Amino acid sequence: GRTRYRPPAALDEFVRIRDRECRTPGCYRPSQSCELDHSLDWHKHGTTTEKRLISLCKRHHRLKDQPGWNYTVNPADNTLTITTPTSHPHTTRPPRLHQPVKYNPPSRDS
Repeated sequence: GRTRYRPPAALDEFVRIRDRECRTPGCYRPSQSCELDHSLDWHKHGTTTEKRLISLCKRHHRLKDQPGWNYTVNPADNTLTITTPTSHPHTTRPPRLHQPVKYNPPSRDS
């Protein structure tokens, strides 16, 4: 929530697993080497929750803070919309989590 800027270890791990990569469209840097960023700046009353944190590589994290760029996360489905200084929106979603494949070991009779 509002009591701490840095996420606790479990929340950090959750966001990185959920995002898997930098959330910027076309960037495939693994989330483990990304920075976690508040989609609504913490100093502007953003919260440190899974609904407000996204993985951004260092380059795209810096770009987010440049004039004219707008990053908006829809907390309902974690859709990220990046609007460029020329008003072009680009939307991303975290990759879907797959259900584990059921393993059927071969029978001893085969």
